[in-house]
This record gives sequence, structure tokens and C-alpha cells, in this order.
Amino acid sequence: MTDDITLKLLNWYDSEKRILPWRNLDRKKIDPYKLWISEVMLQQTTVNTVKNRYKKFLKRFPDIFILSQSSSEEVLEEWAGLGYYSRARNLHIASKIIVDKFNGKIPSDEKNLISLPGIGAYISGAIRAIAFNKKALAVDVNAERIITRFYNLKSKTEFKKISLSDFYSLIPESRPGDFAEAIMDLGSMICKKLNPICTKCPLKMDCKSFKNLEFNTISKKKKYKKSRNGKCFVIKRNIDDKMLFVRNPTKGLLGGMLSFPSYGWFYTDQDAILKKRINAYVKNLSFKKNKKTMIFHEFSHFKLNLKIYYAETYNLDLENGIWIHVDVAKDKLPTLMKKVIIKLFG
Repeated sequence: MTDDITLKLLNWYDSEKRILPWRNLDRKKIDPYKLWISEVMLQQTTVNTVKNRYKKFLKRFPDIFILSQSSSEEVLEEWAGLGYYSRARNLHIASKIIVDKFNGKIPSDEKNLISLPGIGAYISGAIRAIAFNKKALAVDVNAERIITRFYNLKSKTEFKKISLSDFYSLIPESRPGDFAEAIMDLGSMICKKLNPICTKCPLKMDCKSFKNLEFNTISKKKKYKKSRNGKCFVIKRNIDDKMLFVRNPTKGLLGGMLSFPSYGWFYTDQDAILKKRINAYVKNLSFKKNKKTMIFHEFSHFKLNLKIYYAETYNLDLENGIWIHVDVAKDKLPTLMKKVIIKLFG
């Protein structure tokens, strides 16, 4: 029975698999470094967004040695717009550890993989299965949804206690990487969160939810997102038309990213420091009323109302800050700050 289910899935995968830039049909030629980059990027980011950014990232950091020798600012700039910037910071830190501790070789065992910053059970399982052809679980939200429906589970307790061991038994010794990617594709293409295409699913005749005509996943309470209010200051230096930018504190939201001076919404100990520093910049400036506006941005756990203040000056003494032309800076900025540019300058 187990072999039959696995065979159905793999046969479907052989004919329907997605062609993706980080996939290599020859398992012996898979580069664990490139796979690792793709899996980190794909966390919280859609496949379509990652496709082009993955190629661009690898062009700048083609191997782990170049990545480890680069500055954190360079890595964050290349990550700009992808969000969840702790992923990039962890990626950079982990690359240094891999070079120093493992001679630049991505480890293939679970213990060493999970010890690296930013690598949890899912990425560890994906790397071990796909890059090293080891029998390993790679359970992300797609796999969780498939498992939940396949066994018609009603609670997280059932999922943890019953399904994972059963699911592990489906992984073939000969093709664990193909099995992992087949589950990824099945979740993305067929067993979707909304409106699953059950009639095209290779596992439908074995799926308990399909047999019972029940297709809901385990329900999760929708979290209410509180709103935060912040201020952002856009200051242009008229002598050369450059804008004032700062580096955010390393930890926290937009950590280490290039940004317009902003405060009031970070909700960390750094917020008071930022406020004091920024107010020292702007206390003698005259802000244009017609350039005072508001933008709205949604993070994973809160909504932000950001008031923008615009001023021009011929001289501004700085202790912390960088003057950069907006056209040069915009590709290095997080999405929030790109919204500020669009709001003010179109």
C-alpha cells in the first residue's frame, strides 16, 4: 500500500513537475549551496518572486566563499525588497560558520545543519533529501496541508502524533529528493489552500478527506494585527540633490537595511535612540506642508501608519547618516521605503 501511494506520487511528479531555476534533474550535480539559497528565499516569499531574485543573488554571490567574505550591507542590499531580513542576516552569518567550521561544505547531517542560524527542521530536511539524497522529512505549510487532508486530521495533536511517522514511511530510499519536490509541487499546483483540484490529484483515491468530501485544513485562528504609528523624514540636500539615509540597527525590523530616518514604530530599545538622533537632524529644518503625507504598510504581525515629512536644506551636519542620490539608493531599500519614494516623487 505504501509503495503504491509513493509510486503514484512520483509518476505524477515525473510528468508534471515544475521547471525551476534551482532544480537540477541530475541529482549528482545538485549544488547544496544553491539549494540552500533557494530554500531560504522561498520562506515567506512566492516562487514567482524568488525566480528572478535567486539568479540575481547567485550572480553577485556565486559561491559560499564569496558570500562569507562579503559585508552584511552588501548581502542586505541584494536582499532588498524580499522582506524578512533576518533571513539574509542569518544566511550571511551561517556562510561564515560553514567556511570556518566545515571548510565551505554544507553539512549533510541534521545535527550540524540545524545548528546553523536560520536553518530549522524544514530547510534541514529539504537540503538532506534534495541535495544529499537522504531519507528526510521536509514539512512546510504545503506538506502540512497535504498530510492533514490525506489523513483527514482534525487537530495539531493528531498531526504531530500520528501523521509524521506515517508520512515518513512513504519516503522512498531511492528517491527522497524527488519525493520532497513532488510534495512541494503537489501542494502548490493541486492541493491548494483554497479550491484544491482534487480530481487531478494522484493521491485522491487514497486521500481520506477526498473520500469523506472534507477538504478543510486544520483551522488556525486569524491573528488580529494591531496598528502602529511612526514618522519618516525625507531630507534633500540642495547642493547636490542627494537624500539623507541611515542604517537601521542590526537587530529588529528592517535590521541593517538602508532607510530614510524613521522612528516610533520599531517597538525596541533602539527606538528611543533613533528618535533622539533623528530629532537632532531635523530640529532646525522647515518641512513643506504639501509634502507631509501618510503611507500604509502591512508587516506579518502589525499594520503601520507612517507619516512622511519632507524638507530641503543646503547644509546638515551629521554624525550618523549617508547622503545618496535616490536613484542610486532605491534598489537597495526595503519595500516600505520604496513606497515612501513613490508617494513623494512618483
